[in-house]
Amino acid sequence: MSTSTTSYPRLARESPDFAHWKLPVAAVVGSFLYVVLVVVLVIVAVVGVAASGTSFDTWLDGTDSDIALDDPGLLLFQLATIAVLLPCVVLAVALVWRRHVGYLHSVEGHLRWSWLGRCLALAFLVVVAALGLSVLVAAVAGDEPVSVEAPGGRALAALAVVLLVVPFQAAAEEYVFRGGLMQLIGSWTRWTAVPVVATSLLFAAGHLYSFWGLVSVFAFGVIAAVLTIRTGGLEAAVALHVANNIVLMVLDIVGVIDSSGEGAGLWNEVVPSTVMCLVFWALVEWSARRRDLQRRRPPLPALAPAPAPAYVVVPPPPYVPVAEGPGPALPTPPAVPAAPQPVVPPNAPSYPGDPGVWGR
Repeated sequence: MSTSTTSYPRLARESPDFAHWKLPVAAVVGSFLYVVLVVVLVIVAVVGVAASGTSFDTWLDGTDSDIALDDPGLLLFQLATIAVLLPCVVLAVALVWRRHVGYLHSVEGHLRWSWLGRCLALAFLVVVAALGLSVLVAAVAGDEPVSVEAPGGRALAALAVVLLVVPFQAAAEEYVFRGGLMQLIGSWTRWTAVPVVATSLLFAAGHLYSFWGLVSVFAFGVIAAVLTIRTGGLEAAVALHVANNIVLMVLDIVGVIDSSGEGAGLWNEVVPSTVMCLVFWALVEWSARRRDLQRRRPPLPALAPAPAPAYVVVPPPPYVPVAEGPGPALPTPPAVPAAPQPVVPPNAPSYPGDPGVWGR
């Protein structure tokens, strides 16, 4: 294990009890949990569709489309199928590697709630300003006339779903791509750029957008990954993701913009979105310096050795049967013959040097 401080992608690798199999097994366990929860959601949705009298085929076709902001029930199902990834990731790591689960949140081993709140405030400020500016520019240029629609009953229900479920949906994506996957890939390679690029490609592949829309999502993923590394935790990336999704969907529901990604191009989607993320990054760096935020983890202490047993088990002596009563006598061991004694002549002195008979 390295003796220097550890960055977020290397938190798993530079742990005293690290093993290469732990996070991959956690990924398998999390995938299994996700399948189970999605099956439960599908059963609940089928019961709800049947109770409402809606055609199941029509509902099923709608699940393959973009986010259904005009259908609150379908919108809830679509967002919930993503949001359930959050408990799957955390629970899977807790089951396989309990000591490490806190380091999914940050280098401090827990979610930094005050830092998350500060990042949320900055993220909403930047996203609202950026999208408001883009809408204003489009209105001045005459490309897209702005018209705000008064929300009806279905729109109000969709707004409630967005405000209640999108924070968990956005956080779930961050915990999957910038959390578990980045630490998993980061534990198998020494180059930080590999998990950053790999997770951003996977993140973009999970969106059904046009080419430039996918480029914009990939750039978002790269900046979110760098934010995670620079701040030592997922809070800033989660805040940016939550603010971006909520503001986009709310403006779409009220008819100000189209958040489906159709018609996205380099200048009207990729550049404005990337600049927005870079501005947020700069503000986060400024705030982190003022707060003196912990960005890296100090070396963890070595694992304590296993305690010695309180007592030592001594095996019993070999069993020797004892004859009871007039049974057969035990065999007598053979006698050992005595060593032969030297023959001393009768006229020899008693000890060497004693004249004995020789001095007579």
